[in-house]
Amino acid sequence: MNSKITLAMLMCGIGAVAAAGVAGAATPDLDAPSIAVKYDPASLDTNDGARQLYARLTNAAVEVCPSYDAHWISHQVEVCRAHAIESAVAKVHNPRLAAIYLNATKRG
Repeated sequence: MNSKITLAMLMCGIGAVAAAGVAGAATPDLDAPSIAVKYDPASLDTNDGARQLYARLTNAAVEVCPSYDAHWISHQVEVCRAHAIESAVAKVHNPRLAAIYLNATKRG
């Protein structure tokens, strides 16, 4: 049985929302681009399976939040991608995947 994760991100107005300082109060746009990432929940029984799903979620975030400049990624695109990955990991609700996400997003 496959599950689906939908990565939905605001593409229009994210810069204005972030500039206004109310990004936390933003509600998702129902027409926002999304990608369904199918996976087998049993694959999350291993670290390899969780890492593979994390890589797929990261690739999906790049597709949902594209950068139109090959040499520079704007802050809005970085925020969009980070939020897409964080949301997808939360929707999967798996401790292995969450640990991989936390390890990948460590600052320092």
